[in-house]
Amino acid sequence: MDYKKLTVYNYQISYYAVRVFTLYWLFEQWLYFLDYHQRAPVFYNPQVWIQQIVFPGFPSVYYYGAYCVLLAAVLLWGLFQQKYLISLFTFALVFLVNLPIAGYSGMGHHSHVLILFYFFSMFLLPRKLLAKDYKYVQYVYSGILITYSLAGVWKLLSIAKDILLQSPDLSWYERNAALVNSAYNYYIIGQPIPNWMADLYEFENLWMVLTVFGIILQALCVLGAFSRRYLTFTIIFLVSFHLYTKFFVLADWKSVIYGLIFIFFPYHILYPQFKKYFNISF
Repeated sequence: MDYKKLTVYNYQISYYAVRVFTLYWLFEQWLYFLDYHQRAPVFYNPQVWIQQIVFPGFPSVYYYGAYCVLLAAVLLWGLFQQKYLISLFTFALVFLVNLPIAGYSGMGHHSHVLILFYFFSMFLLPRKLLAKDYKYVQYVYSGILITYSLAGVWKLLSIAKDILLQSPDLSWYERNAALVNSAYNYYIIGQPIPNWMADLYEFENLWMVLTVFGIILQALCVLGAFSRRYLTFTIIFLVSFHLYTKFFVLADWKSVIYGLIFIFFPYHILYPQFKKYFNISF
């Protein structure tokens, strides 16, 4: 299977895999909602205009539950039928279900990968795709990965500015930048960093190299949209990056990790097994 065919094939599988994962994600959002619903209303802080319009206050159980039930129905519908209208409803409902949860942290990034996938793939139905349409899949991949590249470029520009202006502020290229970042996030929750973490951060020169190298790789993420091998490497890097932020920076983006895997997994490596047991050919 050449690059064009495997690119389309991988998207055709991920189209269904992501929708199955979204059912799990929906259940997870419902659990978040029940937890937040017990909190005082003052903690709900919608900062984006669309949050303020659709959910100016934290929604009731019945109101939010209606959105969740509707999304579950549309997801199941989309598993059996491929229509532009279904894709449009799916994107809109995923976006809306995420809004109240994100209202506790501005427009939080914990579900951005999933939302972007549904947005950029809204009019890309797998049953209508041929190998020659691989560029449309690249467009979907680019739309998701460019968010990481922009973040990486922003950090590189920040480093360049700090060097040129000799800024007294702590910069990403400094040896203790990773340590200070972790210590600050643990300080927010009123805890010191664990001893094992402090021991790891003693290798300051290594962390400086890893931090700068990681920022460069982050800036280059979008290139994965145009090379299957580099895409696989990019996803391994991003999953590793999010696992680091989960334990070292307390940024638990579990749904992002799962989303990246379900969207970009190299399903073509399983193709021989599908062909053998299910007589599927491409």
